[in-house]
Amino acid sequence: MNSKVIFSGAFILLVGNLLSSVLGLSREVISAAYYGADMQMDSYLFANTVPSILLSFIDGILMAGFIPLFIKKKVNHSAEEASLMLSNMVNWLIVAVLAIMAVCYAFSHVLSGFFAINEIAHGQIEHLLWILLPGVLFFSVSYVQTSVLNSMNHFATPAFLTVMNNVVIILFMVIFHRWLGIDSMAWGFVIGTILQVAVQWPVMRKLGVKYRPYMRWKDEDMRKLLAMSLPIVGLVVITQCVMFATRYFSAYLDPGSASSLNYASRFIMLPVTLFGTALVSASYPAATQMLAEQKMKDFNAIVMNCIKSLALILTPIMLICILFSQNIIRILLERGAFDARATHMTATAFMILSAGIVIIPMRDFFNKIFFSKENMRIPILTSTLYLAVFIVSCLVLVPGMRYTGIATASTVASLSSFLFLLYHYRKLDSGIRSGVSSLYFAKIGISSSVGAGAGYGFYYVCSRSMENHQMMDFVLVILSICLSLALYLALIKLFKIQEIDYVYEKLASRFKLRKSGAAVVGKS
Repeated sequence: MNSKVIFSGAFILLVGNLLSSVLGLSREVISAAYYGADMQMDSYLFANTVPSILLSFIDGILMAGFIPLFIKKKVNHSAEEASLMLSNMVNWLIVAVLAIMAVCYAFSHVLSGFFAINEIAHGQIEHLLWILLPGVLFFSVSYVQTSVLNSMNHFATPAFLTVMNNVVIILFMVIFHRWLGIDSMAWGFVIGTILQVAVQWPVMRKLGVKYRPYMRWKDEDMRKLLAMSLPIVGLVVITQCVMFATRYFSAYLDPGSASSLNYASRFIMLPVTLFGTALVSASYPAATQMLAEQKMKDFNAIVMNCIKSLALILTPIMLICILFSQNIIRILLERGAFDARATHMTATAFMILSAGIVIIPMRDFFNKIFFSKENMRIPILTSTLYLAVFIVSCLVLVPGMRYTGIATASTVASLSSFLFLLYHYRKLDSGIRSGVSSLYFAKIGISSSVGAGAGYGFYYVCSRSMENHQMMDFVLVILSICLSLALYLALIKLFKIQEIDYVYEKLASRFKLRKSGAAVVGKS
């Protein structure tokens, strides 16, 4: 694949991801205004738990081996045989999902009962589950279509599918929420997944991918796909147990607990995705290439630069989110049904979960590094440790701290699992020791603390001397955050932290401002 195709494809995906993030934020703001953080939104989240778990398993299986198998079949045999393999897998997928849906419908009363605290909630959760289940079928088929199109270097249509889905959900909420209530959000999701399938089929046909009603169980490709997916499925099981445990613990707390945790989790993922994932995505291919070429010194340099850069760019964001948590949530969500109580609950959860903003992408990066070394044992053990620490922490903290106990348990589990990964990476590659400087992290910590503290101090002094006006408060918050970042950057320059150049280079290559140059290995 030539660099022009890679760059253009990455740019299209970037635009789609940015639009999707903006519309996803808009969807959360609108849903908060209409449904607040109360029993209605909690019921939607609980009802969506089962479909989300099913989709995670399906996505994990497809992610593990479908694309390599499809590409190999197309290259080594023919496009016709690749289409036949695709048809076989899609048809078996449809049969399997329909069978699972039938079981879920048959036991919907039992499934919804796991999260119900009373009969009213039980009925609403079961009702929403019936609406949402068909979305599993269409979303699964859509995922296969997206994978095939991306493997054929067609990025435009898949990149904007989430954008379209968010638009449909927003339109359904705006138009139908007065008549359907929370059902409008569920119907919007299902209709959006149907449209995803409908939009991609013509594009696939145009590119020569043909669908046939063909099914064969004794198929070598099917066996390979299932064998390749087993390790990934193990990780998915653990991840979904964490989500199930979160929803289960929050189901028996005050109304709005699950919604507050959900809003807070979504908002901390914005900086993680835009900056953390961008740096990891730009650094990981280079690290993998150095590993393949057995250039371990360069490999460790890339790994260390990525970790240092993640700390450099996300630490100030983490502290700003912690200090300005009430302001951020109030500005984004407090309107309509989302009242002051909901703001306080969500902001408190957001403040606690923000402590993981730096850890989450670092943990993801180290997991990828172990995958590249064909070491699945450590990531699985890490996820198992996360689950164990999370559940034990919830059992200890939730009775006294309520929903904040769940947020605290999540942060503690993230930190524990990250330290476990770091420990095993140090054992695997002792060269990491020479790349980590305590002084470097101390400089970042001091710069971030001074910047965020000064910005919040400026906000506190100014807010006490002016009238309580929403627009003025919004402007003051923005100015205070800008002051925090400006002071942080000034201190970074003063401390001569050279990794700022590496951050710019990798983000520039990710966002296609220019082609990436040589990595700058900074020492401080």
